[in-house]
Amino acid sequence: MSSLIHLSDLHFGPHHRARLDEILLKDIAQLNPDAVIVSGDLTMRARNREFEQARDFLAHIPKPTLTIPGNHDQPILTPLDWLERFTRQYARYEKYIHPTIDSTLAIDGLFVLGLNDNHPALPGGFWTRAQRVWLEDQLARAPRGAVKVIATHHQLVWNGWRPAGFWRAERALEFLAARGVELVLNGHTHVPRAAQTRGGIVVARAGTATSGRTRHGNANSYNYVKIDEQEISIFLRSYDERADAFVAARAFTFPRRAGMP
Repeated sequence: MSSLIHLSDLHFGPHHRARLDEILLKDIAQLNPDAVIVSGDLTMRARNREFEQARDFLAHIPKPTLTIPGNHDQPILTPLDWLERFTRQYARYEKYIHPTIDSTLAIDGLFVLGLNDNHPALPGGFWTRAQRVWLEDQLARAPRGAVKVIATHHQLVWNGWRPAGFWRAERALEFLAARGVELVLNGHTHVPRAAQTRGGIVVARAGTATSGRTRHGNANSYNYVKIDEQEISIFLRSYDERADAFVAARAFTFPRRAGMP
């Protein structure tokens, strides 16, 4: 059995609930996952000090970790920020978080690819042609029998129009299914959800783990993912104010589809 903790939308900066950082780290230690995936929006305004705080938090995770940037991880506030946004879009992310934007994580039984899907001007998620070529090449190199997992920021199951999700999501999911991907992890909306596509891919969206900008009555939350030979299970863990802890809230279990390429 393999397990993951899926965090998203940490949003270090304004509205960040620092108290939850310590609780999250204790949960990670207790649940002892094989890896931790962070699907974007580590910061609120992409300020250097926010990236420093995110870096310090990640440094305390004692597990293999894969991160990707989100739309909030692009500079935005000043004219100089906008210049950097269109010339060196992820210079701060690369300095503080990870030297590459798209990345891979291969551990026993799991092969995870993280893809940036943000654009400096357009809302919603996109992958470039070059990224698709890279993605296809990497998936072909996955160890035999490993569960193929994709992490990206914008939601591939929209459930409405705002905030904007991944464009042409159905086509992207068909592309992934044809290449044996079984699990997609994303964030962005601050609303947790899990579903399985007709192609057999489980799409799990995490809420915001630590931002006070929760939406539609959802508490701060994250996903705990378990994968065995038969099933993929997504356990939503939500913050309970009275217990001052993340507690089991909902569970979604989906069959793994046999015969996928």
